[in-house]
This record gives sequence, structure tokens and C-alpha cells, in this order.
Amino acid sequence: MPGGLMPASLRSRSVARVSLSALTLALALPAAAAFTGCSGGDEPTEPQATGSSPTFHKDVEPILQKSCMGCHSAGNIAPFSLTAYDDARAVAALMVQTTKAGTMPPFAVRDTDECSTRHAWKGDIRLSDAEISTLEAWSKAGTPKGDPKDAPASFVPKSPGLPGMTLEVHPNEPYVTSGEQDEFRCFIIDPGLTEDQYLNGLQMVPGNHKVVHHGIISIDPEGKSASLAGPDGSFPCGAGEVPNGVEIGSLQMLTAWAPGADPVDLPEGVGQLIPKGSLIMMQIHYHPAGTTADPDLTRVQLRLTKEKPKYGFLYHLIGNFDDPVGQFGFGLLPGPGDKNGVEFLIPADSKNHVETEQFTVPAPGSPGSQEMPFPPGTRIYGDFLHMHYLGFDEKVTVTRANGSPEQPKEECLAHAPKWEFGWQRSYSYDAPIETLPTLEPGDVLQIRCTYNNSTENPYVVKALKEAKMISTIDVAYGEGSTFDEMCVAGLSLVYPMP
Repeated sequence: MPGGLMPASLRSRSVARVSLSALTLALALPAAAAFTGCSGGDEPTEPQATGSSPTFHKDVEPILQKSCMGCHSAGNIAPFSLTAYDDARAVAALMVQTTKAGTMPPFAVRDTDECSTRHAWKGDIRLSDAEISTLEAWSKAGTPKGDPKDAPASFVPKSPGLPGMTLEVHPNEPYVTSGEQDEFRCFIIDPGLTEDQYLNGLQMVPGNHKVVHHGIISIDPEGKSASLAGPDGSFPCGAGEVPNGVEIGSLQMLTAWAPGADPVDLPEGVGQLIPKGSLIMMQIHYHPAGTTADPDLTRVQLRLTKEKPKYGFLYHLIGNFDDPVGQFGFGLLPGPGDKNGVEFLIPADSKNHVETEQFTVPAPGSPGSQEMPFPPGTRIYGDFLHMHYLGFDEKVTVTRANGSPEQPKEECLAHAPKWEFGWQRSYSYDAPIETLPTLEPGDVLQIRCTYNNSTENPYVVKALKEAKMISTIDVAYGEGSTFDEMCVAGLSLVYPMP
């Protein structure tokens, strides 16, 4: 649950120190300009295929439809389209460069020398070596167009909405962000549930893409957040502090949204209980404020069912620990650069600084188990990795108290060796639920985050220039994307419904 709105008893133990404002996660607009900087001019004659060289329609267009056009098409988040021959031809060399480098398509998790996951990933849009070779051969051959008769069926963009939506809700009235600074606003929405239902799908649909930077959606089963809302049903929540010290109660995070994010689309038979009378809290990060006076009315789409599912669903954010590992098995491990005992500190000019955090799954009834429950039979459905601009490598592993042939004692859950701040998303295992990685009491999760706080990091160079600074500084925990950092893993969990 968002930690800034956690009961004080939990906050004092530093369990999963992630405030509502920290749950702002500083999710950036996707780095849609990843193919920018290219230019293409009209050629005197259209290139022709020679011999066995690949052609656009027969060989390249199917690849682009599968892995690129979801973003690179009209009305989507990429800065240009790849749906037409002339579009792709203009950036052929750049497509080869970025796909060979592994920066396009943006899919951060992968097998490495130190991590091999047992399962593949859903929605894996990465290109195979053969597909990358096809793009390279097509570019070297002069980008021949080929016969339009060889083209696949026309590309149909995927709807940004939630398939099978049963309910759509939104704030009481539109909101207009103002001023020159980023703004964090929480909206309290009553979905009007008169009986318990189960959430099987969720999507956030911004009303004003110019200013909606990202959003966090949670449920408030106790309905206490209503007392915080003003006449328009909202209140400022940028610092994660509750006005007048009012405790909201047991907020449960449902999802974090950023432009380009797919809907939460759970399999049949999986759902999260939404008790009757629950309120929805939607926190929106508006950025940059003052860009436009146009109002925003962001909508929340839900797919609900009254039928109790076979599996329940939970979402836990773990990380950002203040204190060293203590008697309950969670906290920050010693690291290089610690100046005042064990601390999260990324020294100035460090190029490969590592911070590692540990979390031990609590047993039922133990401290933290109520606020962060792991029901019997919990399995990991997916992983969300998060750092800020200095982060470039994140790995999540588990050491089980009791291993087995099916669930090894040591297992790497996810590794993003080229993590990119601008392309944040959740990754779900492509496997039957019964084979997913398990989490049981006593199992130990480790989150390793690696940072580059030097001028070899282009984000650092940009930040120093904007701040009119000439040298790097030590970086600690914080919500700002530029001179603060985080180390967080979000776990999507499923468990047998009791």
C-alpha cells in the first residue's frame, strides 16, 4: 500500500518504504524519441530488390507490425510512424542501429550471464537475431520496396482501452493544473459498488495527454479518503502527507500507469477483491504544469465480475529501505560508499555504484504480515522494476528457505541490464499459474540496483546543465527524478482463493 499513507506502526519499521508520493515513482514519459535524430530524403528512383535481398512488403513490414507499430503509428506515443514504406525507409539505418544495440523495441528484461529466468515473458516484442539480420540486409540492399501483393494485411492499431470493460468512472469534475511546477493531485472516486466484486482488468485513460505524466490507482476499502477530498473530490498529495494527520487506512495499490502502458489484463479466473463501498484513489502527476489551460478528466476503466475467482491477486511494492537489515529480515545491505553506517548513498562521480536491499517474506501473524500479506500458496505473476535517471541495471532474485526441483533454492526473477527510465512497464511470466515462482514465509528477496552518477550518463549531463551546476553531487533517496534515486521492485502476486 502507499507508504506515506500507511499506518504509523508500519512506517516506523521501514517496511517497503514507498510513500504515495514515492509511488509517484517519477514514471517518465516514454522515451518516444528513441528513433529521433534521423533524416531521410527522397531518392531519385525507388530502390529495387536484387537477387535474394529482403523487401519491405514481404520481409520488413511483418517485423514492424509485430514489434514496432504498436507505438510507431498514427496517434500513438512514438514521434513518427513506421506503417508506410517511405516512413520506414527514412529511418532504415537507425532501425538497424537501435535494434542491434538492444534499445529498440523497448523490452528491458532478458537473460544474461548472471540471470536466466525459468519462464519466457508475455508480450515479448524483442526481435530475434534473424529479424535484426533481415533489417540490416534490407538497409544494405538500399531498402527495396518489393511487390505490394506480398504485404501482410493492413496494420490495425490496438485500442488503448480495456477489453471487456464493465465499468468506467472519473472524477467529479475536470481539473486544470496551473503554475510552473509539477503537481501531484489525488482524486477520490466512488464506483458505486453495492456488493463485493472482483477486479480482473484495469486501465487508466488520460483526458489531457499534454499534462498527464503518470498515475497511481489504489482502492480504499474503508472509504476514509473521502474526508480528505475538497468540493471537487480531490486534494493535493505531492509529498505523501495526509492533511491534518488523518490516517486513510488500508489503501491497496492496483496499478501504476505511464504513457504506453498496457492495461492490467488478468487471465480468466484471477481477480482482486474490491469490497462493496470501496473508493478509488487516483493520484495523477501533472507535468509540466502551465503547459496548457485545457482541463483534464482522466477516466478509470474496470473489468469486474461478481463471481469469486480461483486465484486472488495482490500488488506489493518492495524497496527504498532506510535502515540496515534487522531482526525481521528486511532492510538495506552494506554497500560501497557508505559514510555513516549502512545507508543508501550514491557518491558523486561514481560510474557503477551498487545498492542492494533485502526483504524476507513474513510468516502469518508476524510483524508486517497484516500490512503486507503473502497468503498461502503465493506465486509471482510479474515484476515491475524501478529506479530514476541514474539507474541502469536492476536485478531481483529470491533465495528460498526450502527449495525443490520445481522451485530452485536460488532463482533469478528478473534482470534488466539496460534498464531505461523512459520505458517503465511490468513484465509478466508466460507460463501456467501452477508453475510460476513461489514465495513462502522465510524466502528472501534481494533487489540489486546499479547507478551511474557521472558525466558519462547523459541524464546527469542534462541535469547539471539545467541546474547550472558544474559537478555531480552525492545522491540519496527521494522523489525527484534528477537528484534523487530509488530502488524498488513491484511484485504482481497470485494466490489460491480461500
